[in-house]
Amino acid sequence: MAQMTYSITYRSKTSFNVCYNKTRTHATGLWNAENAWVASLPLLIIQLLSILLVSHILAYLLRRLRQPRIVANVLAGVLLGPSVFSIPKIVGVTITPFDSIITLETMANLGLVYHVFMIGLDFEIRPVVRAGTKAISIAVAGVAFAIPAGWLLHTYVLFRDFETVKDKSNLKNVAYGPIFWGIILAGTNFADLTQILADFKLLHSEVGRLALSGAIISDVSSWFLFLVVMAILGDGKLYTVLLTLGFIAFCVFLLRPALTWAMCYTTKDDSYSDAQICCILFGIVLCGLITDACGGHSIVGPFMLGAIMPKGMHFKQMFKDRVGKFVKSLFMPLFYLVIGVRFNSFWLFGDFNQQLKTESNVAQLVGVIILAFGAKSVGTFIAALFNKMTVRDSLVLGILMNTKGLLALIILSSSLDLKALDNQTYGVMLVAVWAMTVPVGPFLALFCKSTNSSTLNQHRSIQSVGAETELRILACTHTASNASGIISLIEASNPSSKSPIHVLAVKLVELTDHNAAMLIVHDACHKTGADGTNKLQSDFSCNAFENYARKRENVSVQSLTAVSAYPTMHEDICNMADEKDVNFIIIPFRMQTTTDGVPDDRYDPLLSEISKKVTENAKCSVGLFVDCGLVTSRITDFQNASMESHKYAMFFIGGPDDREALAYAWRMAGHPRVNLTVIRFTPSKEAWEESSHSGKEYTAYENIRQQKQLDDACIDEFKLKSMNEPSIVLCEKLANNLEEIINIVSTMEGQYQLYMVGRGHDGCSPITLPSFESIRTNKLGTLGETLASSSLLGSTSLLIMQ
Repeated sequence: MAQMTYSITYRSKTSFNVCYNKTRTHATGLWNAENAWVASLPLLIIQLLSILLVSHILAYLLRRLRQPRIVANVLAGVLLGPSVFSIPKIVGVTITPFDSIITLETMANLGLVYHVFMIGLDFEIRPVVRAGTKAISIAVAGVAFAIPAGWLLHTYVLFRDFETVKDKSNLKNVAYGPIFWGIILAGTNFADLTQILADFKLLHSEVGRLALSGAIISDVSSWFLFLVVMAILGDGKLYTVLLTLGFIAFCVFLLRPALTWAMCYTTKDDSYSDAQICCILFGIVLCGLITDACGGHSIVGPFMLGAIMPKGMHFKQMFKDRVGKFVKSLFMPLFYLVIGVRFNSFWLFGDFNQQLKTESNVAQLVGVIILAFGAKSVGTFIAALFNKMTVRDSLVLGILMNTKGLLALIILSSSLDLKALDNQTYGVMLVAVWAMTVPVGPFLALFCKSTNSSTLNQHRSIQSVGAETELRILACTHTASNASGIISLIEASNPSSKSPIHVLAVKLVELTDHNAAMLIVHDACHKTGADGTNKLQSDFSCNAFENYARKRENVSVQSLTAVSAYPTMHEDICNMADEKDVNFIIIPFRMQTTTDGVPDDRYDPLLSEISKKVTENAKCSVGLFVDCGLVTSRITDFQNASMESHKYAMFFIGGPDDREALAYAWRMAGHPRVNLTVIRFTPSKEAWEESSHSGKEYTAYENIRQQKQLDDACIDEFKLKSMNEPSIVLCEKLANNLEEIINIVSTMEGQYQLYMVGRGHDGCSPITLPSFESIRTNKLGTLGETLASSSLLGSTSLLIMQ
């Protein structure tokens, strides 16, 4: 077994000596060695398991309080550290003895080096350059207020230590500590801010986009200042600065072109070998060693290496998939444990040596936290008001910009390593960083409740669009293959000078990492017109919708990205539709099997569930589009007058959904290349008599009668408007049940390119009484589900309207 005793001598608030005497005794038996639980490797495993367990438990508990993961990670590290309220003190077991600190910090710093490399991979200067004046002014104001506030607060914390300053015991703390405090307060963590905005469905709001853009600018500013100050803080000062700048210049002008050439020369079909990954892992550590030898910090080299990696290849996602998850799951928890081990509550109000006591108290600590929280909030709030934002949005933006995260912890830990901060100022700032992030989620939960006006609660439909009113369509796409058929549908909607079409082309992206959230930042960086829509200029990306709008008059397109977790993505779609006053949402839909009974590889149950939730929650009309090859090239070739017409059929049974589908069909009929056939299925007199004597409740029969009156009025109006239109045909077919409808449809197989039908028919006609079940069990409705899953559809596309 092994016994260990410690002797601790405190020299100052930044350093103390630890001497330990380790006695090893061996006993004969099964284990011819010292106790395995005090050896370095088993103890490291125990530390890793402990921080993983505690952080996951806290994350689960704090999720209900709208807290980001960083709050749980920091709290877990503190609870497992030497603080008076820590778990080890309660259970009487120390998992972080002094002789294990070197091993723990070595592994944590190794993980930090790799993690900083991945931060460099995500680093982009383009959002900063392309950000609008509003985002830049708000971010700069927040940084400008935060850095002086950090300087003053650091001095406030040290105001009772002037005797120590006069003795010149820690000149680095006095000279550079305030700068590090200011840099920490100036930053805004992009990753945690993204998660908070996603939880409250604010990613696509004006406040959310400004917050994300401001966070990028703040992070870039903080990284730049941090790297500069670290270089200046080196022992050689000018020598260190010149070597660091020389290394950065070498990376940008020599290493980057060499890496681009090497990646292109050694990579085939975007696949990377294990040898390439090993070389990159070795290069990360080597760059850290070089910058450390130059007198800077070991994280400067990996960050620069990540920033100069070729961005046009699939390397970033590949590296994150193969290495990033391992670093994030196993190495970074050890870093959070080191953060907690370095924190001790005794240092907040004094220390173990009475000669170094600071006389700080709880009131002073709370005051520092409040002032630190208010500094950036006030700067952001004032800048937002100057940019003509409302008081409420300005306040929300100011609170959001106080979200701290891993960058603040990296700067905090590095400043302690460089002795720019002592144990007290480190502890105070750690508490401040944690406490500044905690209220962000509850604040948004309190103040960001729905403020939709009464107009947003009114149902917007195609029927409500006048003959000289703009039709606003939200087109959802998940893959590039979805765009072709939807563009054909938009073209068939007959955009004209009197009734133009504005399309919100929304790309559905699952919120999984930094890259997904950056898509929103790029959306916000696009130049916008006075109405907030993107100007279709020649320098825009070759997006299918934008290319179509460039060639087509009376069509405007705004490209957006819906970044969210799949279970809540429908909320983003519905919120965007409400915010943009959308009349019609088009969502692509795939059946689980093709019409031939073969499983469809493109079927995604998560996307199918999103479609179902949108139809249940949208305050406008929704179209579920089953694309079986709706021809794009012919119908959108509007400059060629010799092209053949396209035949569309609309099946009318009755009810509000069918009336909405008829209104959309009428709009399509105005297109010069669309021939429309409307087939109304009517029950026989026997069916009407049977329904009136079938024992149904009087209210149900009365509802059917009222729906018939509305249907008759709608059909009569349609007859009157289409009387002199040779491209429109209206016919009636007798049908008493679903089987008879399917038999009639089967005779039209292959004659039409598109079928249109309403989703809900339950209780709208005697036809629906015997065979139509509630639409709750059918995502496409009974008739739509039957058509989509049968061989009758063939190459005919299907649009189900609600």
